[in-house]
Amino acid sequence: MPFGIGHEIVCLVSRSALWSFFVDIKLEDEQNVPVDGPMIVAATHHNMIVDPAILSVTFPGQRRLHYWAKDSMFKHPYAKSFLENCGVVPVDRKTKNNTLLYAATYKVMRLGESIAVFPEGTSHTLPHLGVFKDGTSFAALEYAKTIQEDPRPNPDGSFPRPAAVLPVGIVYPEKSKYRSVAIVRYGKPIHVDKYMPTYLQDPKKAAKQLTADLKDAIEALTVNAPNWESRDAAEMARWLLFPGENGSMRDYVKVTQSLIKAIDELAQEDKEVALLQQSLRAYKLELDALRLKDSHIAKYNEKEITAAATTIQLLQRTLASLIDLPLFLPGLVAHLPLYVAGYYAGKFEIYEEVRAQDKIFFGLALVPVIYILAFLWGWFTLFGGTFFGFFASIATLVVFVWYHVVSIDERYENWKDLTGRWRLFDAVVLGRGMWRRKERILQLKKLRYANLAGVRRMVKTYKGKNDDIHAVWLAIRSRVRKLGDASKLHGRKKAYAKQFEWSFEG
Repeated sequence: MPFGIGHEIVCLVSRSALWSFFVDIKLEDEQNVPVDGPMIVAATHHNMIVDPAILSVTFPGQRRLHYWAKDSMFKHPYAKSFLENCGVVPVDRKTKNNTLLYAATYKVMRLGESIAVFPEGTSHTLPHLGVFKDGTSFAALEYAKTIQEDPRPNPDGSFPRPAAVLPVGIVYPEKSKYRSVAIVRYGKPIHVDKYMPTYLQDPKKAAKQLTADLKDAIEALTVNAPNWESRDAAEMARWLLFPGENGSMRDYVKVTQSLIKAIDELAQEDKEVALLQQSLRAYKLELDALRLKDSHIAKYNEKEITAAATTIQLLQRTLASLIDLPLFLPGLVAHLPLYVAGYYAGKFEIYEEVRAQDKIFFGLALVPVIYILAFLWGWFTLFGGTFFGFFASIATLVVFVWYHVVSIDERYENWKDLTGRWRLFDAVVLGRGMWRRKERILQLKKLRYANLAGVRRMVKTYKGKNDDIHAVWLAIRSRVRKLGDASKLHGRKKAYAKQFEWSFEG
């Protein structure tokens, strides 16, 4: 099935939207993706329409992907034309005959093209994978059976090949947050040959086996915890062990999953680790309740949170922001409607898996209006509405938008830090707010100190006894080695290196 201009337009819009929303989309193990032949790309589904957008615009080798849609969407001729133009294929969900169910899918795979599917069925926000449905497995196995029974060559003379099932894990450290990170991890293809003898005898049993193997493969690519308590504790431990890093860390999945497994396992046999797990989650929940980040409390790691220290920190951050403001203010004013719309789109959406989608949709709706108005203002106000001014205004707008997007990340982080400083100042110095926030913040610092000491002690105690803790220890030591000679470091690098001094002790 050929892809038309509709597919290219959708990908272009998606690429622009993702570029503006995410600070980075990382691809890992792309070498696992076959360079040719049909595939069923089976991915996690935690972020609504953002998931297919990321798959389509970042898939290795620039291979295009088809997607499934229920056949009722193809009834209107205009809808049918657009969907086919975009590469969407119909699935007849009413029939229980697999050949009829996936008829259009088989036509696509006979051409050596690929289908992207989401075995979990629906998007969700869970600490682990959802229930995998067997549709992906049945499609792969039934197609292999079909070409065995009908091995006629394709129109181009090539012979059809079974479709490999490619497991893909899309991981979002903070999936609904603006300027966050997405990580796309590719597993090794699962070939269906070994399931075919069973499928010919017992189709359901073979499909269940393939589904179970697929889930295991995707589970190894993603972060999974038995519950939110375990997930939150491990996330907080990672924040403490790797200060300043989050989704940007190159080994986010491995380190986070190792901490989940290690803390859960050790908590069963070590009362101190069990108490630490509870304390880490309590620390995270209190940070969330006070709308603070660990970095805000970490600033006072070696001194008390006093009125003087809080005021000095606030003044330093405010002064730095004011100095930088003139360079950033024009872009901020022009894009302010986008940020306001995105803020309220996320604030009033109760389902986290929908928030990023809503923020992106609001942005796509407002961007044309804002940029057209900016272009017209530049053309007539700056360039007098002349013929050459038309092109100069376009060039100016392009540079203006590019500068804003590439410079926003540091400013956005500074803004989040500044708002945190104001909250600390409001509680500690002004003493305002309900629920005795000043006392809560002072207790939070003590809790952080105790958790930091506990996590470091756990790592040092079990680094030679527990494989998962050993993996975390290796990640820590890799950072120490990259820092080199600490005596030659200055500024932020020196402060960062100081956080790892404990790993040289004992």
